Amino acid sequence: MCHPWLAAGVICVIGVLLVREVGPVLFRAEAGAEDSGGGLLGAALRAWFRNRMEPLVETLLVAGVSANSVTALQLASSLLCGIAYAAGWVFTAGWLLIAGGTLDVLDGAIARKRGEAGPRGAFVDSVVDRYGECAVFFGLAVHFRKDWPLWAVLAAFFGALMVSYTRARAEGLGVDCRVGLLQRPERYVILGGGSIADALVAHLWCDAAPGYWVLIASIVIVAALAHVTALQRAAFVLRQFP
Repeated sequence: MCHPWLAAGVICVIGVLLVREVGPVLFRAEAGAEDSGGGLLGAALRAWFRNRMEPLVETLLVAGVSANSVTALQLASSLLCGIAYAAGWVFTAGWLLIAGGTLDVLDGAIARKRGEAGPRGAFVDSVVDRYGECAVFFGLAVHFRKDWPLWAVLAAFFGALMVSYTRARAEGLGVDCRVGLLQRPERYVILGGGSIADALVAHLWCDAAPGYWVLIASIVIVAALAHVTALQRAAFVLRQFP
């Protein structure tokens, strides 16, 4: 059963919130010529999101929640996201993916506030991030296992791994490599937002047999930009060793 009016209402609410919250941030960033070192989202939008999360960080600190607990919750959210994709619950998977990205920001902020940030925490966070991404892409692969988008999922997965690998290898050589269009937050936003939009569009059009075209387009975008980002990072590192 489809719910076009409900979908239209949700789209309107999300649209109003985005215009109200994100619009001014993007306008100020353009007027102030912010640096583009923050990937597609930009440094201004990332700073806005961190500021919005600050009250939640303070609440969690007062409640005694540790960074490791938030990291574990992030992993659980990613695993559930993969299961939701595999089961075809695209709307739920999209929100779980956004939730996982939010938790990824929160654990680092809590660790810094507690003075616990360090190599051990950074290593655990990176391992959890990789396992989480594997779960998400594995779920997508199961979902599209009988269709051509499976190849796009595999390309996006490989590209995401290469983005992480190029940074890790660069840091092993002493180079701080954070450049590139599609970093992890962008992947959360594009895939998560695309999943939510896909479900809403399906309800809006009362598509009894959804083709998941919005989600597929999101996966293709992630696949293309992930490989572009990996090559950007490789070129950046090579310029450090003429």
